[in-house]
Parts: sequence; structure tokens; C-alpha cells
Amino acid sequence: MTASMLALTSVAAIFVVLLLAVAWLLWHGRDVPVWLVCVVTLLLGAFTIVCCVLLMLPLLRLLEMAVMMWALVFS
Repeated sequence: MTASMLALTSVAAIFVVLLLAVAWLLWHGRDVPVWLVCVVTLLLGAFTIVCCVLLMLPLLRLLEMAVMMWALVFS
């Protein structure tokens, strides 16, 4: 595994553990600390950004190829 895959996997595991901790606290009727909500929200935002970037990279390559083809055809 590359370092980036290992880092993404470990952060995903930490995110799941934190979500389980929040669910356990809510299940037992306890208050969830503000710092825990902030950390979970930040990790969720980071995952969303990373996943969107990773999903958009192939589409950006296709767009680049389409622009190059357009430029070659109409030049």
C-alpha cells in the first residue's frame, strides 16, 4: 500500500470509531462533547472534499482530452 492509501484508511477507521462513540453516547442519553462533534464534522468535510477531488480527476482528464481534440480538429 502506498502511504496515501494507508493514511486515508487509518483516518477512515478513526472516523468510524468516532461515529460509534457519538452513537454510543447518544444511545445512553448522554451529552456529546462539542469537541467530538467538531472533530467528526471536520473529518466528514475532509472526506467529502477528498472523495470529490478523487472522483473529479478522471473527469478532468476527459475534459482535457476533449479540449485538445477540439483544438486539433478546428485549428
